[in-house]
Amino acid sequence: MSARHAVLGTAAKDQHSVVYESFVLRKRGAYVNWSYVKLYSMEDAREAANEAFFKLYLHWDDALASASTDAFAFKILRDVVADILRKRDRRPCVPVGLAFEPTVKPIAGIPSEEVDQITARMEVHRAVARLSERQNRCITLHYFLGYTPEEIADITGLAASTVRSHLAAGRSALAALLDAPADEPPAHEKGHHG
Repeated sequence: MSARHAVLGTAAKDQHSVVYESFVLRKRGAYVNWSYVKLYSMEDAREAANEAFFKLYLHWDDALASASTDAFAFKILRDVVADILRKRDRRPCVPVGLAFEPTVKPIAGIPSEEVDQITARMEVHRAVARLSERQNRCITLHYFLGYTPEEIADITGLAASTVRSHLAAGRSALAALLDAPADEPPAHEKGHHG
């Protein structure tokens, strides 16, 4: 191997590393946030993101060669979170306990309005858990974490129009599960700007 080839190989490797590091910096916050919603532990969420990025590093060439590096990477994260939940021997959880039970509000001194809000939130979380994987993912990222459809597309590797479709279908499914009318989506979810 000539010295020229060795230098070019090192330069390509360095550029390869810079692209990976840039990807990780751009995705870390969203990956930790999404993991936290599923795991309800910031420590576990950070650990999940770190493990996903390590696995991605090991398969970085495959990720770059895939149809969507974003989708490839997010699939790794979903698998890591599923493994953590499997190790815990449980599905994604919602906050529960005595303080959340309506029957203990007089004992705990929790105002009725707060108990009603907690109960409603728990119902919504249970309903979201019953959605299809993609609807659940899009609804969680949009409504629980505040990402726009375009940001969700960037995080998950889905097209923004597909994200909007999953949001619409998820809202309809939630309305049916919660026996409530589905509201008209906001303009930004329809693809309109301004």
